[in-house]
Amino acid sequence: MIGKGGTIEAKTLKSAMMMTCFGRPPRLRGKQRACAATLPIAALFGVTLAVSATSASAAATFDCVMDPSLTVKLGSPVTSTLSEVLVDRGDTVKKGQVVARIESGVEEAVVKINEARAASKAEIEAKQALLEQKNGVLKRKLDLQSHNVSSTQDVETAQAEYNVAKQDVAIATLNRDMAELELTRSRALLEQRTIRSPIDGIVDQRSLGPGEYVRPDANIVTVSRVDPLNVEAYLPVRYYGAIKVGDFANVHPDDPVGGDHKAQVSVVDQVFDAASGTFGVRLTLPNPANHVPGGLRCKVTFDVPEKPAPAFEASNRSMSNRLANPAPLRPAPPAD
Repeated sequence: MIGKGGTIEAKTLKSAMMMTCFGRPPRLRGKQRACAATLPIAALFGVTLAVSATSASAAATFDCVMDPSLTVKLGSPVTSTLSEVLVDRGDTVKKGQVVARIESGVEEAVVKINEARAASKAEIEAKQALLEQKNGVLKRKLDLQSHNVSSTQDVETAQAEYNVAKQDVAIATLNRDMAELELTRSRALLEQRTIRSPIDGIVDQRSLGPGEYVRPDANIVTVSRVDPLNVEAYLPVRYYGAIKVGDFANVHPDDPVGGDHKAQVSVVDQVFDAASGTFGVRLTLPNPANHVPGGLRCKVTFDVPEKPAPAFEASNRSMSNRLANPAPLRPAPPAD
């Protein structure tokens, strides 16, 4: 007789075994005890069947932890004094938002100087005017030469002066281009002293404050991205192959958050941990409103049947316990 949930009732199994031995439920006498001796085994078998049927129908649930998908420790590429910090612990920041500034008075002055140089066209205009004047002289010399009034030497001199003036214009143009490039460089150096958040997230920690000395290896603030969250779980190796990238699972955060959230498998480790007999699985949990905090313990349930541990694993654990806690040696009996 099958009970609720697919289990076999032990009482019904016992009656069936008795009917098999004697054709009717007998009283236990004499050699009938041999048949009755099988009843505990049958009852145990019935319980085993019940447990197996229940386990096969249950979904596999494992412990997990919800971590931020990315944590960034923001520092400075230059060594200087921290001018201001615009965020504090717990603040929400957007990608590109200014979170801190380094002392930059000198760099700002250099940018202004280069802006003035890049905007000036005086040198180019002066060289262009000189070029036009030399061009006019060259034309007059050539005209006079055509009437046999000017010598060849005068024409060659005018031609050389025109060529020099033409190169002066090219050099002035190059100098202006170099001034624009120098302006770009000075602006980049100034930008290095402005610390921006590279991600959307929450400020986890502020390590330095205004006036403190900043080294290239120091952290000013730490920002964590909690949308999405990474759900980290470690599964026994017997589940390898049952969980695949792209599968969905239900994540149940611990109190006080609680609830049921849908997450998708993004990583299945290809290298096992031999010591624990497990492999890692990472799931991506969308968290658009930041309702679920990071660092919270949880349970993750996969839509796969629960697999009981093989018998040899229990045997190995028993052997390991014996090796770890050996029985004390008995003293040898005294010699006669």
